[in-house]
Amino acid sequence: MRFILFLAFVVVPIVEIGLFLQVGSYIGVAATLGLIILTAIAGTMLVRSQGIDVIRKVQNSANRGEMPVAALAQGLFVLIAGVLLLTPGFATDTLGFALLIPPVRELLAAKIWKLIEPNVVTSTQWSSTHTSGGSNQPGGTVIDIEAVEIDEATGNGAEKPGNTLRKQ
Repeated sequence: MRFILFLAFVVVPIVEIGLFLQVGSYIGVAATLGLIILTAIAGTMLVRSQGIDVIRKVQNSANRGEMPVAALAQGLFVLIAGVLLLTPGFATDTLGFALLIPPVRELLAAKIWKLIEPNVVTSTQWSSTHTSGGSNQPGGTVIDIEAVEIDEATGNGAEKPGNTLRKQ
């Protein structure tokens, strides 16, 4: 974590200042500032349009009853791209524009998934209610059994609520 903070607050600004000086010496100060403003405006427009597409993908996945994991990952990358494009600098703009390319986002998402997949625990829960017409699970049979507690002293049976066992 310290390394990431070191990169973000020390290395990235030094690289950006070096690039500003290089580009400024070639095209001039005014053109460099104009280029920075132009990339911020273009980046904002691209992030907005791609963000709207990602929101549509999330909604479509949710409407189909699917988990929109891939669309949410795409949305995260578009968000990161927006932050990078609004940060003044040529290196951050390059990374931001790269994240706006869908195949690049998909490649990054696949690589990140391979890293975290071994640590992900998933479970599936299946439940159904018994209907008189049979089982809700294909190929299964539901047998309802009611348990009756017998008092040993009197020998009488008394049904108690909640003593129902279901076997499938």
